[in-house]
Amino acid sequence: MKTHRLLALFLIHISVFTHAYAADTRHTLIQNRGSDSMATAVVKWAEQYTQENNAVGLVVSGGGSGTGIAALINGIVDVANASRTMNRREINLAREHGIAPVQHVVGYDAVAFYVHRDNPVKSLSFSQLRDIYGVGGKADTWAQLRIAVPGCSEQKIVRVGRQNSSGTYAYVRENILDGSRIKQGTLEAQSSKDLVALVAKTPCAIGYSSYAYATPDVKVVCISEHKDEPCLKPSISGITERTYPINRPLYMYTKVPASGEVKKYLDWILSDAGQCILLRHQYAPVREVKCAAGGGIKTGKT
Repeated sequence: MKTHRLLALFLIHISVFTHAYAADTRHTLIQNRGSDSMATAVVKWAEQYTQENNAVGLVVSGGGSGTGIAALINGIVDVANASRTMNRREINLAREHGIAPVQHVVGYDAVAFYVHRDNPVKSLSFSQLRDIYGVGGKADTWAQLRIAVPGCSEQKIVRVGRQNSSGTYAYVRENILDGSRIKQGTLEAQSSKDLVALVAKTPCAIGYSSYAYATPDVKVVCISEHKDEPCLKPSISGITERTYPINRPLYMYTKVPASGEVKKYLDWILSDAGQCILLRHQYAPVREVKCAAGGGIKTGKT
């Protein structure tokens, strides 16, 4: 549990200050906080970038999109990571603090719904997900969905979600639940990794998170927007071609138009080097890229 807690926060200080630099050398430290869904990519970006740029340090921490945006508004960080757009209240609050946030689209992601590997469910539609998660929804047991889950006592659905500071939580409410509140009794995972781990060991469970956290220990559900449509599982091609019904942009926000070392970092993220890191970790790039992998070329399109 302690390990999971550390991963949930992913409070990782990545600073490359080598002995080759004199004590009086000026270094740039970029503070970066926010989305847990983006954690894998952001940490890999920071590790790679600081290896290539000795004079730059990156402090990366999580807490969710809302936490990152609040830190940006309060002037605590240089960059906020978010898996959702800033809302009107946040924009107004930023203006009150003399900040005019600038949005940068740095990649794309899919929201996946996970169940236990033994769950025989073949597909779920948006209306069924509303029945499971939304206030007033009719599905509290798997039997009500005509599904019999092995090892699930009384077939009671164990709903797992994210805390309300999570951009994924906000996305699911707005885009799948039509703005409805999530049912009381839904377990709140502190991180995407924790959510997937909980679903993996709970036969009755269902949970939602970034597709980047899919593992062989869970089953990724095939999703359709309407019951009479074919379902799709998340995939890189489904994200880039916008065929998978639950895909979204990933953002980095800056307090002002990016300049100096922050701009150089964002430019690097949008380069083939940065975008290929997305592809290697089940996110989609913002454009077509060529990635060397064992001498070959890997291409992603948007």
